[in-house]
Amino acid sequence: MKRQLVHIVLCLAPIALAGQDVHFAQFYNAPLWCNPALAGHINGDQRLSLIHRDQWSSVGVPFRTNAFSYDVPLFRERMNGSYLGAGLSAFSDRAGRSSFGDSRVDLSLSYGLRTGSSGTLALGLQGGYAERSARLNDLRWDSQFNGAGYDPNLASGEAVGDIKRSYVDLGAGALWSDRSKSGIRWTIGAGAFHLNAPDVALVSGTRAGLQRRYLAHGELRITGKRWTWLPKVFYSMQGGAREINYGALLHRRIGIDSRFTNDKTSSSFYFGAFHRWGDAIVPTFLYEHKRMLSIGLSYEVNISPLRANTGYRGGAEVSVQWIGAFSDKRVRLPKGMMD
Repeated sequence: MKRQLVHIVLCLAPIALAGQDVHFAQFYNAPLWCNPALAGHINGDQRLSLIHRDQWSSVGVPFRTNAFSYDVPLFRERMNGSYLGAGLSAFSDRAGRSSFGDSRVDLSLSYGLRTGSSGTLALGLQGGYAERSARLNDLRWDSQFNGAGYDPNLASGEAVGDIKRSYVDLGAGALWSDRSKSGIRWTIGAGAFHLNAPDVALVSGTRAGLQRRYLAHGELRITGKRWTWLPKVFYSMQGGAREINYGALLHRRIGIDSRFTNDKTSSSFYFGAFHRWGDAIVPTFLYEHKRMLSIGLSYEVNISPLRANTGYRGGAEVSVQWIGAFSDKRVRLPKGMMD
């Protein structure tokens, strides 16, 4: 039995030994996955983020990732612009017919210190519970080949079941954000994950420490008369794996805002492209409705050596993000007053 499991895990090794966590094309819409210091770093009272990712469907059973996060800044008014940030996040990442991958839930806590009139320096910690697993009963075996093809009605003859490993995981991050005299808003941050190098081995009697992941990210917000330019960059290092993702979005606001009534609130759209170095080109479009709800769509055009097999098809990603206030302090006008 143990020998069978060893062979199975060796088949899974190309995924496990790649040493790289799940990644997102829209990394800027996955705040707590990117950096726990981003907990509470918002222009609002609360933020809800959802992402679905579907990759490599062109070459077999796709890799599917679903992620969720919710975070709030606490005591911002009492602390004169500083805040305590709290966030809850979860994701599930599954690959292949065996659904090999990870599921986890994390709690992020941060402290954001106001610096000057517009700056923030934040530190964050993250702790979570995770599980790595594989559903071996869903695999196909040579004994289920009937001479013409795969027959699921034939017994596999293999005494194997599902395997899993649970573990506690720790991370930390830092963030610095401010505005220059010319009005350019900038943000830089860094994070470190799997600080305790948890054991994720799926075979008893062996050990496989999860390699630490280090990342850095940054962005600018350059506002013009009609358009806003948003360059962004992301770098991740985990074991021998490296990821560099860079690009920009152009942003245009539609309509006008009222500071005193809730009758008028503008919307906006974003479009642009990113390049994951040596891997993919990622066209991206986002729409923001009334400064609260945004929906993002991106598609990875594969340009790696795998493109001969994928036909340049990489993966699609959909994000939904809501940033809102606990209460709108603007005046609600009677219906029909502005008609």
